Amino acid sequence: MNNLQRYTRNLINWVLALAILMPALAIAHGGVDTPVARQIHCRMLPDFWSGSKSDAGCAALDKKSEKYPGQQWNEVAHLIRAPGYEDLETVKREVPDGKLCSAADSKKDGLNLVGNESPSEAKWDWHRTDVTPENGKMDVRIIGTAPHVPSFARVFLTKPGVDPTRAPLTWNDLTLIHTEQFTVAQTNWGNKPPAISASGYFKMSVPVPAQQSGKATLFVQWQRIDPAGEGFYNCSDINIVGGGIPERWRELGQFIDAVMGALKPGDAVRFRILDNTPRAQEVVDITLPITAANLDAKIWGQQLASQINASIAKVGEKHGNDIAFNSADPSANSVFVQNEGYSKAMSIIPGGETPVNPAPPVARITGPTSLKSGQAFTFSGTGSTGSNGQLLYQWAVPGMTGAQNAANVSGTAYTVTEATPFKARLNVRDQQNGKTSQAEFDFTVTPDSGGGEYPAYVEGTPYKAGDIVSNAGGNYRCRPFPNSGWCAGAAWAYAPETGEAWRDAWEKVE
Repeated sequence: MNNLQRYTRNLINWVLALAILMPALAIAHGGVDTPVARQIHCRMLPDFWSGSKSDAGCAALDKKSEKYPGQQWNEVAHLIRAPGYEDLETVKREVPDGKLCSAADSKKDGLNLVGNESPSEAKWDWHRTDVTPENGKMDVRIIGTAPHVPSFARVFLTKPGVDPTRAPLTWNDLTLIHTEQFTVAQTNWGNKPPAISASGYFKMSVPVPAQQSGKATLFVQWQRIDPAGEGFYNCSDINIVGGGIPERWRELGQFIDAVMGALKPGDAVRFRILDNTPRAQEVVDITLPITAANLDAKIWGQQLASQINASIAKVGEKHGNDIAFNSADPSANSVFVQNEGYSKAMSIIPGGETPVNPAPPVARITGPTSLKSGQAFTFSGTGSTGSNGQLLYQWAVPGMTGAQNAANVSGTAYTVTEATPFKARLNVRDQQNGKTSQAEFDFTVTPDSGGGEYPAYVEGTPYKAGDIVSNAGGNYRCRPFPNSGWCAGAAWAYAPETGEAWRDAWEKVE
């Protein structure tokens, strides 16, 4: 088997799904137009092409990133391979603090600017849309040039007390207030046409916390559900008016059920709240150790309830709009959430067992960045880390031989006639929580300095019988007459090793 075939075989599991997906990726883009996202608002300005001087925020964006964010209004995006985009902690690493509004794209970094960050410069603010909640909710609409399904959205809002004009947005500034899955894109615009040309939309009714008012930033992740994991990240600046609207809490059932009576010192209680996305990801995941001191459910129940993010869930008895924990009778408490479709789970981790850490692993590759043709190599994945013991490894490296599922992989560099870039790829999997991570490592193979290489095959060259060329990692001799006439034929048919009928023209030189 020749080098190209081996390379193709080893990479097929990596590239096939992506290759099939690429036509869809090119068109399925979009952004938030209600309330309007920063880049869409700027793109709509009459003076967009002349510097956006009519709007202070857009002028600052133009100065920092020029026209690119506005031109690419529907592509403020970041790729996170499946299933990584389902894990919020992975998303936070991929789109880090201070880079949220640009989706960590340096070419769109102006979208992260704020007007009050520097005391020495003139103050300005982004355009803000006034939002008046109706029955405690606001409309959020995602428009698309070709809206993709299936997909889902996570909607975040800056926490009460956070001043969104002071510093670039961070994850700690935000509270997750809504998630929703999409299976059908709407196309009937009614009396609300898109802010900018689009072919369809998704509309959500998003709860606004009762205590929220004034300036805030809405942050939306619209995520395609596919192997490549293209997600779109938009910041919409708003001013919430008419606050004081009651929160609506949905009861999920009893907090502590009878089975928890089997708890004993040394055990642990694990409590989770799962969101309404297809993979039911944990939005709350707490493990509480049990000792003789807190074995009473009146104690550990209150300890656990106090650790739950109150913007996601509350534990207690509901009286009107108030939810208060009943410490005298812990069995009377229920779990309440604001998001429809959320669920809860509580379990006992027996003493002596280590709870499964939900954090995903991190794949890392070390090895040579430059190799000579035919040179032996070893790439190592031992720098990869996980939280639950030994990881599983799967390699895809051009020229690798032997085991492909060990921490290290070895092989021999392909023979090339000119400097050729390659990639080593590693996928690691946590055996306990099932989460994965991928890494890529670039290396270059150059011709051996010893000489003796044959010239590279060039389509259309008038090759003669006996001429030897190199192609696809091998050497090939033009066959004797009459076959030699085909050596100069079209590459799709007669290129050595890769053409459909190459053996009619060439023979391999071992």
